[in-house]
Amino acid sequence: MNKVYECLVIGAGPSGIGAAIKLHQEGIDVAIIEMSTPGGKINIAPRVDNYPRQHEIPGPDLAVIFFDRLMQEGVEFIGDEITSLDKKDDIFVLEGKNETYYSKTVYIATGTVERKIGLPLEDELFGHGLSYCALCDGHFFKGQDVLVIGGGNAALKEAIHLAHIVKHLYVIHRRNEFRGSDKLVEELKGFDNVTIMTPYIPVEFIKEEDHLGGVKIQNRETNEEQVLKVQGVFPLVGQNPNTGFIKLDIKNEWGNIPVERNMMTRVPGAFAGGDVLPRDIRQIYLAEHDGMVAANSIKEYLGK
Repeated sequence: MNKVYECLVIGAGPSGIGAAIKLHQEGIDVAIIEMSTPGGKINIAPRVDNYPRQHEIPGPDLAVIFFDRLMQEGVEFIGDEITSLDKKDDIFVLEGKNETYYSKTVYIATGTVERKIGLPLEDELFGHGLSYCALCDGHFFKGQDVLVIGGGNAALKEAIHLAHIVKHLYVIHRRNEFRGSDKLVEELKGFDNVTIMTPYIPVEFIKEEDHLGGVKIQNRETNEEQVLKVQGVFPLVGQNPNTGFIKLDIKNEWGNIPVERNMMTRVPGAFAGGDVLPRDIRQIYLAEHDGMVAANSIKEYLGK
């Protein structure tokens, strides 16, 4: 068996980074494992409005701040994707694409993945006119017509980002009222090149040659259908917990991980926090708080 850590943190978002730094400061032998860019979902946020000590900071800039803290503390960082998490003989076994890792405790802070619409051609058109990240791919659609699907704060913020770039932006939402904040809705309505359509849903992606050529939408009240001729579409309809790799019996029916007040799951030694939890409100400061609580609980658990 390779080295056995005292704690392995899976996921380098705000919650995982916060926990790893706290554990390292407490003298715990800890490493953090991340399969992608450190910072988690902050990296695809065009703008962060509600983080203490920062005012309307671009998401990637805030992600760099978090990662710099991690590096300054000297926390071991491992770039790998964990494909399986299980527990054998009181030791957690984390199988990665590069190698296998072992630990006495784990902190699961893997966040969420984008929820798909579920229409035919969705996977085929991904990268060919369809994207789940306006900040990442918005510049590809400069001067073109684009559609955003969704009504939450994330969808509204990304729509505002796109409105500065594209020729015309359509925003459709399945309800008449948006779930996002009124402030963001009013900001979006202030653009001359934005058309908001409610209550509409997408019913078909239209392919032209090897790219998206348009989207057929339907009014949920009248069943009227029409085709929007757009070159890009951004389905921003929510997130699913990124917990499919976990073999431990710690998930609920939706894939979220319920925890006790000390952030421990029903499997001793397995802790979780951040957006993988079954909560309605997801904010950076809440994820950080989870990490702090979990770090204290992990130290106490190891002490026993």
